[in-house]
Amino acid sequence: MLRLIALLFVISIFIPVEFYTMAGSVRIEAYRIVLGLALIYAFFNLNTLLKQMDITDILLFGLLALAFASFWHNHSLQKAIESSGLYALETLGAFYLARLYINSPERFYHFNKAFIIILTLLLGVTVYEALAQHRILHEIAEQATGNKSLDYRLYTHHYIRGGIMRATSVFAHPILFGTLAAIFFPFAIMAFLRWRSFGNGLGLLSLLLSMIMTLSSAPLLSVIFQGFSVLLVKFWDSARRLWIGLFFSGIAGAMLLNAASNRGFFGILISYLTFNPNTGYFRMLQWEYSMDDILNNPLLGIAHNDWTRPYWKQWMGDSIDSFWLLLTLQHGIFAALLLLIACLYVVFSTLNRINQQNDTLKWMVTAWILSFMSLILIGFTVDYFGKLQPLFFFMLGAIGWARYTLPHPDSDGVNGNPATSPQVTTRQVEVKR
Repeated sequence: MLRLIALLFVISIFIPVEFYTMAGSVRIEAYRIVLGLALIYAFFNLNTLLKQMDITDILLFGLLALAFASFWHNHSLQKAIESSGLYALETLGAFYLARLYINSPERFYHFNKAFIIILTLLLGVTVYEALAQHRILHEIAEQATGNKSLDYRLYTHHYIRGGIMRATSVFAHPILFGTLAAIFFPFAIMAFLRWRSFGNGLGLLSLLLSMIMTLSSAPLLSVIFQGFSVLLVKFWDSARRLWIGLFFSGIAGAMLLNAASNRGFFGILISYLTFNPNTGYFRMLQWEYSMDDILNNPLLGIAHNDWTRPYWKQWMGDSIDSFWLLLTLQHGIFAALLLLIACLYVVFSTLNRINQQNDTLKWMVTAWILSFMSLILIGFTVDYFGKLQPLFFFMLGAIGWARYTLPHPDSDGVNGNPATSPQVTTRQVEVKR
């Protein structure tokens, strides 16, 4: 049953956004149905989850409680129940699906390979969409469902650069498609460097071309940050105090820059983390004008209420292009802190144990660290809406196996064809709490 739910989740990520139905004000998509099944399965396997429980679970339940309180405070009890239920599906449903299913390095390997294979199969259509300026998959989906989900601006010159239309594939926006490809890029490049097979090379090339066809700064910045993160992973144990010192020095520098600059630290960060100056300017304005709402509603945010903008800036639209900023704006400062602490806890607890693994597993753990650290950073310039939000929480839970799985001392790491299988010999160890 769990294997089927996990398989359906992967498939549902690649179902075009036009396939949905409305139940009142609630948009029902395949991935939400699958995550509902995952949450029910998790409830009936509560004993297993309790054995694996750590501070991450507590922080995520705290996040959900604050979201519920935020919706209730800003809207109504009915709104709180409906919206918090959907939020639980996309957070706890995705997180516990990963926790329960990806409980071994083999499953982690095959999960990553499944996404890379599907993205490779979509490559031809992706390139066609970009070069022919024809969103063919969305056109077919619209004809099949009668639903139009894409923003009309995605068909205009605003999304054509140098004669290339920014590819969306089956997703609602080029940024979502590019960020998805960037999530699996560390795994793809490490698999290729490890085995140098044709299949792994094709997968790596497909991810690179997919990211390029989106013409988006987010995936390319993800790759750059992943490259810098390699140094952190490689020299973490030998220079831990240096990294911690650099971290706190960076915080001090950010506070000083925030006080000395009229744009503030985040304004400068956003303006330089986008390739398009206009995009950077709009995102900087979003940070500037949403801060009043955040400071006026620091505990519970404004939920789904509109954020304040000057009357002469209504042309900005109501979107917030930052995962972390939107979370803070909607549910308060503490909600964002709870999730950020949960993410950092999982990253650094995994980092502290990475050298307990031998090379048969270490490369996959490293790939996850690079991927998830870039997700944390890029979340300051990209909103993980739609299918990307549950995938974010799925990835948060996808490394749990590294806490319980240790390599067998006699394992050579690979049985059979090393280019296609990581069939490591492992022993499961129970963590005493």
